[in-house]
Amino acid sequence: MLTILLAELARMILMSDSRQLLDKVKQVFLNEAPTTADVVMENEVEYKTKAKMAADLQEMRKEIRLAREGKLKGKLAKELINDIL
Repeated sequence: MLTILLAELARMILMSDSRQLLDKVKQVFLNEAPTTADVVMENEVEYKTKAKMAADLQEMRKEIRLAREGKLKGKLAKELINDIL
């Protein structure tokens, strides 16, 4: 049974294209695995994809154009930057 589990795990590792996953597996083998608190904190961070950031920028450009035309109340630059991040 252990042999089957090892083979399945090896296959999953070899087929993975996730650098993050491979780094975590390496950390476990080197006894450098993050604590549970580190994992929870990492999972709480919301990462935006490149496409999502591009969409956000497009939306901001639209809002700026509408604000210049007087059709929308403008936002502070800080608020615009926070929307991107």
